Amino acid sequence: MNRMIDDLVVPDELRDEALKIDETALATGTGYLETIRKDKQENRINVSLIASSVISNDKTIAFLGIYRDISREIKSRLMQEIQYNISTVALQDSDIFDIYPTIVKEIGKLWNVNNFFIALYNREKDTLTFPFFADERDHFQETAARNTLTGWVIRNNKSVLLDENDILKIEKTGAISLVGSPCKIWMGVPLKMDDEVIGAICLQDYKAIDAFNNDDLQVFEFIANQIVLTLQRRSMLDNLITARKRAEEAAFSKQQFMSTMSHEIRTPLNEVIGITNLLYQSNPREDQMDYINTLRFSANHLLSLVNDILDYNKMEAGKIVFEKTEFDLAGMLEDIKRSYSHRALEKGIYFVLEKSPDLPISLIGDPLRLNQILSNLLSNAMKFTSRGGITLKASVKERLEGKAVVEFSVADTGIGIAEENQEVIFESYAQASSDTTRKYGGTGLGLAICKRLVDLQGGSIHVKSEPDKGSVFTFRIEYSIPATEAKAADQTGSSDSMKGLAGKRILVAEDNKINFFVANKFLESWGVIVTHVENGALALEEIRKQEFDLILMDLHMPVMDGIEATRAIRNSSDRKISQIPIVALTAAVMSEAHDKIENLAINDYVLKPFKPKDLYDRIAKNLR
Repeated sequence: MNRMIDDLVVPDELRDEALKIDETALATGTGYLETIRKDKQENRINVSLIASSVISNDKTIAFLGIYRDISREIKSRLMQEIQYNISTVALQDSDIFDIYPTIVKEIGKLWNVNNFFIALYNREKDTLTFPFFADERDHFQETAARNTLTGWVIRNNKSVLLDENDILKIEKTGAISLVGSPCKIWMGVPLKMDDEVIGAICLQDYKAIDAFNNDDLQVFEFIANQIVLTLQRRSMLDNLITARKRAEEAAFSKQQFMSTMSHEIRTPLNEVIGITNLLYQSNPREDQMDYINTLRFSANHLLSLVNDILDYNKMEAGKIVFEKTEFDLAGMLEDIKRSYSHRALEKGIYFVLEKSPDLPISLIGDPLRLNQILSNLLSNAMKFTSRGGITLKASVKERLEGKAVVEFSVADTGIGIAEENQEVIFESYAQASSDTTRKYGGTGLGLAICKRLVDLQGGSIHVKSEPDKGSVFTFRIEYSIPATEAKAADQTGSSDSMKGLAGKRILVAEDNKINFFVANKFLESWGVIVTHVENGALALEEIRKQEFDLILMDLHMPVMDGIEATRAIRNSSDRKISQIPIVALTAAVMSEAHDKIENLAINDYVLKPFKPKDLYDRIAKNLR
């Protein structure tokens, strides 16, 4: 024959590649290549070629080539690659329709996909829709499934490979009516999800009747299975995304509701506590003072319950914010002593406050949260103690530069807690027993909130107790110490101790008449010149008419709220207006309100219901 082996098996377009492997074998003694070669029937097959030179007397006298059919290995690799690429795209693309081009691209590695489509079946309407349809002759977006070849595959739940003669035979039975241009060969595989056929994938050829074989049908079935898995995975991800969005929307709605409720509940409480503080300043008789103290205690107790419910929801949403402000610890403890001594006396038990000599008079931290923790613990002690009494202790356990770890303990001689229940009581809605709930009442949130508030401030809380012998709740929190500790201040805000605001001009934007009445009484007693408006729009008009030293801005008002009014003030081109100090009046500082306060450059805020001294201090601190 006088022909070289390469002349018989190497396709014409791979001649240069064959020469290069010979050159490699000549230069290095061996060479390896995965390539395409022809068999006796001129069919192309994947092979691996190991070429080595045959040397005699230091001369290369021949080349030895060993071919091995690796078609199955190549096919296996290709199938793994297709499986990986199709499944990966489901995790990457945001829309399920973005997956189909990748599916077509991967199938194109095996066959000509000029005539390929994916059909999804609507069982209720008995229709086929085509999320992907590629065809050299026809185009469909939707068609009736009945009597189509694709519908026949779906109804029979069976993969088929049909040439033109097979298709004609089925048509003669009346099972199908041909839709579209006739093809030479047609391959269809049902898409099955959870034992239900949801559609089919189909591939056809208009020219070659032998374009596909049974091996191709098996591969096509594998790809159909991968498509179904991909659709399932994508559907699950879409459902998860939808569920997450709904959960986020629900959480946002809940947060908005709680913010609104906080404002609506605290507003009347602010009125009650504010009026009580005014009565306290009006030199009441001794018998009237008892009524006022009882009223003030009850209002503050109600506020504590409201705080429990609101704070629990804020903590659930991770929205709680802690203040870092200087406060009068000594004054707070004396207030607590007055309130609980009165209540203990009515119940026939004692109340004792013990303070260590080195306890700072003032601290920097969140006084509202500390008061809330102590109120919860003391209210529980009062509730569960019918004889003996209650002791509140405050002491310094560690003092470093500018900081102090303060320990508070509340000891009672009440009913006590069994050891097995001592961890449970710090869980939400938990009490020591159902009998406790029925007999003593309560939400079961108080201790859970105490623990969370202490934990969030980096502290610790624990309990020691025995049934019928009482309980001792102890917690520690680290606070900063002011550079110069202030002496205990009068928390009722007497005008004698607050003279620094006389003659200052303050604009109060507040729509609630009672809230304004309370604030105005204190402001006037401090010598402040007050101008009042009921919404943000009127506040903007007023600051253009006259100059003010400071604005007290309620955040929730009709027409224009305090947030919008503040934004307009800060964006003013007139520096006299844009630089006016603004102190927000807010019923609750949830995190989104706190963020708005910071973003709008609001100078400070006073939390309703406020103590007169808190209001005074915030105004004095921010006056220009």
